[in-house]
Amino acid sequence: MRVATHPRFTHPRFARLGSWRSAITRLTIASLMAAVLLTATTMLGSGISQTQAQEQAQDAPSVLSTTQQTRWPTAVDFSAVVEGADLLEEAIFFYRVLPEGAITRHVAELDVGDVSRLSASVPTGNATTYIPAGADIEWFWQLTATDGEVIETERELFRYEDPRYDWRALRGENLILHYYDGNEAAAELLFREGEEAIAEMSELLEITLDFPARVYMWANSGDASGVEFTESESFEQLIITGGTRVLADLVHIFEPTVWVVRHELTHILTKVAGEGGIGNIPSWLDEGTATYAESDWRARRGEALNFAIESDQLFNVRSMVSVSNVPGRVDIFYGQAADLVTYLINTFGEDQFAEFFAVFKRGSTVDNALLDIYGFDRDGLDDAYRELLGLPALERAEDRSTTIEDEAIAPIGSPVDTADAVPEAAAGDAAEDATPTADAASADPEDEIVPRSDEEIAARVAVLERRLATRRPGPVFTNGSDFPWDELVTGVGAGALVLGLVLFLLLLRPTSPTSAGSSVALTESSSTRDARFDDQTAASTDVPVAPSPSAYSTTDPGPRPPSRGRSPGTLSPKSEADSSEWSGWGPRDDD
Repeated sequence: MRVATHPRFTHPRFARLGSWRSAITRLTIASLMAAVLLTATTMLGSGISQTQAQEQAQDAPSVLSTTQQTRWPTAVDFSAVVEGADLLEEAIFFYRVLPEGAITRHVAELDVGDVSRLSASVPTGNATTYIPAGADIEWFWQLTATDGEVIETERELFRYEDPRYDWRALRGENLILHYYDGNEAAAELLFREGEEAIAEMSELLEITLDFPARVYMWANSGDASGVEFTESESFEQLIITGGTRVLADLVHIFEPTVWVVRHELTHILTKVAGEGGIGNIPSWLDEGTATYAESDWRARRGEALNFAIESDQLFNVRSMVSVSNVPGRVDIFYGQAADLVTYLINTFGEDQFAEFFAVFKRGSTVDNALLDIYGFDRDGLDDAYRELLGLPALERAEDRSTTIEDEAIAPIGSPVDTADAVPEAAAGDAAEDATPTADAASADPEDEIVPRSDEEIAARVAVLERRLATRRPGPVFTNGSDFPWDELVTGVGAGALVLGLVLFLLLLRPTSPTSAGSSVALTESSSTRDARFDDQTAASTDVPVAPSPSAYSTTDPGPRPPSRGRSPGTLSPKSEADSSEWSGWGPRDDD
């Protein structure tokens, strides 16, 4: 079977076409190699960056997660899962009860196993620590690394609630009342009365409540078992506690009645109105004002008060610094305190009563505040009140036990007047020598208040700033995008791009029109070859027979060019006699 191959496939145009294909192939391979190289370099740099970030993170311990669990009613357990426990020198748990509690520290215990865990237990109901239900506990962990670095976690809040009930809340501008299922009606009533009490007593005391008062209400004292810390069971059996203010903004109600909620919420207001930075207001004023806010207090305390008046068993005002712990005289105390407040308001007016609290808030003592506003001290109040009731004045011996309490407290840093402290026997000597000697000035160093010098203050500020500078909220992690080989990767990518362009330009250079695998150059024009090809085709009645391969070339013919769409054939080579002419088609030499 004879199959011919057209000589046009050996034309230089086809050779150039093959070189273009080869150039495209090489360019594609070069681009793929550059892309693979760039991708591998980037992945390698990213992996090194992540490894370095992990190593940086492991340079100091860190807290991964935290949990809190209530062991009602004795404690709250705080725990934290830590990473890098081998780098941990010390772990401290800090907490405080809002809004006025001091910061307390606990050394944490470390349990190392599959997971390293820190733990600290905060007592809530023992003789030394009492945290009331409903309190907000602010807490954080402080980790000290082996290299001395101090790491603190973010401060968080935990509300310590009675876990036996599902708590709901009624919310207002100045009051939030918490209750549980089955007490909806009582909660709504106490919420309305509580808001009215806050409005009335705020107006009387001329104050504004800047925060909402919070009330937790239990249905009865049985439901509230374990809520209130008690020191004496016998006292609790004789005294029924309807409620109590447990924090500056928190009230417990164990007997959901109107007068209890009005009484306890007023305690929040009296604290705001009268307590400053020096001391508390006297108990007779605090409890008297709260009992006065009940409105109908005589229905509960009147009988005991009348008995004390008729039997002349009233308290001395100076002795009413705290509520009586004698069960039979508790009602007398509350009744007399409320009656004293009623006497001051009805006799001197509400404005002076509000100013009385304001003087306390500025740091005055009880007697000085009474003298400033009403013109008498506690003894004078006692005498005026007994006279109102028709009782004789009390006979008093000179009592110097309250001299220190009655004296005004000078502001810190003010000069101390020691003239009154000179004994009478030495008064003449002191008058003769008005300038005290160094020995006299230093005779009683406790009476002198030495302010800190500027150097001491500056040193203390420097210490605090240094501590703050070494603290950070937590371990710092770097992301994988920033790694030290970014410049190298950029350079490699740019080099790959330049290399690809150079290869592309080199492959675009024109190639020699020599047929691949043949050493004979085709120099004649295409028109001449085409004409010769046509003549040979016309002269032949059958498919021409190609001459022997030896006539085509004096060397090894090499590989034969493939044909498109045809069976492989052999192009008739030129004869040795005429190397410039084509001999047309030739038969395929299958033999």
